[in-house]
Amino acid sequence: MRYDIITAGAEDFAAAIPDLALVLAACVANGAAVGFLPPLDLDSAAAFWHGQEGAVRTGEKHILLAVTEAGRLIGTVTLALAPQVNGTHRAEIAKMLVHPDARRQGVAASLLKRAEEVARSKGRRLLVLDTREGDDAERLYARLGWQSCGTIPDYALNGDGTSHTTHVMYRQLPPPPTGLTIEPAQPDTPDAIPLINALSADLAARFGSDGRGGLAGWDAVADRSLFALARLDGVAVGCGAVRPFDGEVAEIKRMYAVPGSAGVGASILAFLEAGARHLGYRRLLLETRWANERAVAFYRRHGYRITANYGPYANRPESACLSKIL
Repeated sequence: MRYDIITAGAEDFAAAIPDLALVLAACVANGAAVGFLPPLDLDSAAAFWHGQEGAVRTGEKHILLAVTEAGRLIGTVTLALAPQVNGTHRAEIAKMLVHPDARRQGVAASLLKRAEEVARSKGRRLLVLDTREGDDAERLYARLGWQSCGTIPDYALNGDGTSHTTHVMYRQLPPPPTGLTIEPAQPDTPDAIPLINALSADLAARFGSDGRGGLAGWDAVADRSLFALARLDGVAVGCGAVRPFDGEVAEIKRMYAVPGSAGVGASILAFLEAGARHLGYRRLLLETRWANERAVAFYRRHGYRITANYGPYANRPESACLSKIL
């Protein structure tokens, strides 16, 4: 089963509430310890999600959705940023839900990894959560590097009236690359040219096309575009660009990170997304090749969804087109 992990904006979240209610009710009926007791009717489940709309709108909570290619919502997790002035470095993982029909397929792990990436992009380095002792989720968290703080007995009730122990866990996220800076630049600057040439050579060797046309006509759209240049300890190690496509839609071009520069690509992408929002764009498009499996996986991991081939890629089956709502 193929699915995408997306970070729901306010509109996406509101539209997903009926499906979120279905997932929540199904998980509670299946015995999940997520703050409710069975039976949970759909109206009550939907009311809970409606109650999260304000926090999603303000950015206090980031709700991730796992959605299949057919459009079915199969899982979700909430990243709640600590609002305290002395807690701006931490966040909480909550409402990790995977529909019973979609379990054992890596959905929970994908949601959690994406939540950690979102947390890091928001400057959060410490995550906390609690989970029922003995559940599969407890083993999942431990496998993914979460540490135990301890347990609290008699913490919450089960559906049969008994109570259970909760396990409090935390994870300190790996720090971003030290010495990394990302700044706006021009694609014809001396530091950028070798990176663009390396990208073009790599694409030509692997796919027969160097993609140099991606920055054609840059001067004419420079005021609505952004070129990002990443340096690690002063050495140029990556680049990427956003340029207008249509109205409030922009396109990502020329994404490249020097091989071995872990974390640089994700940092450039986050920089471009923030810049696109500042420029007034609400959606991003991009194209890569299906054969470029690492790139497809990278973008999907960062919330991009497969979309219909657009513009010059409309009749090119080798092209994989993706999009993300900002």
